[in-house]
Amino acid sequence: MKEDQFDKEIMDYLDGVTNKPVNEEVSEQGEELKQILSELKGIPHEKVSPATDAKFYKFVEEKNTNSKPIIKFKAWWPYLTAAASIIILFFMLTNSNNGFEYDYRKLRSNPDRLGFIYELNKQQLSSGDISWLKSELKNEINPNIKVTIVDLLANYQSKLDNEFYNSLKSESIPSVQMALLNSLESSEHIDFSSELLVFNQRKDLDKTVRQKVKYILSNQ
Repeated sequence: MKEDQFDKEIMDYLDGVTNKPVNEEVSEQGEELKQILSELKGIPHEKVSPATDAKFYKFVEEKNTNSKPIIKFKAWWPYLTAAASIIILFFMLTNSNNGFEYDYRKLRSNPDRLGFIYELNKQQLSSGDISWLKSELKNEINPNIKVTIVDLLANYQSKLDNEFYNSLKSESIPSVQMALLNSLESSEHIDFSSELLVFNQRKDLDKTVRQKVKYILSNQ
């Protein structure tokens, strides 16, 4: 079979013009390409950030500038090019979605991590970022970082729930307790009175923390 006819049969099969190619080789390669395209369609659709979009187009531009065609591509090559582009974009998008956490994990020193969290006050956090920070609050042991995380999350009151404030029950560091109480005091959609009454019965509370609890209860 001539090459042009071979390419045409594959493209007709991928476009749905023909249901089943007669040629076995066309059928085999067509099925592989269909499987690739089917898997790519299952990738969740997300809005790509401008930064990610720019990186992708820069990547494509550099490849186009530096590459010299040395072979004649078959007619169905655009399908593979589109598939490769989507795969690259997917991995870039995944890295972008995990950007804050990913960059944070690369930092080794507490001062660097503290500064990173502080700088996030200049960013608009997504729901995923907030979930990550709430988890980080549970695992972090450095008091200053914990306080900075609490202060940052306090800017997103509508996305905080009782689970966030319940960390008071296990928190033993007064400065972190005060940060949580300050955040709770500014919240207008959470009624935490009963939990605060129980919390106030702890024998190990710092005097300043206990006074803060009483103040909040008296104003609710």
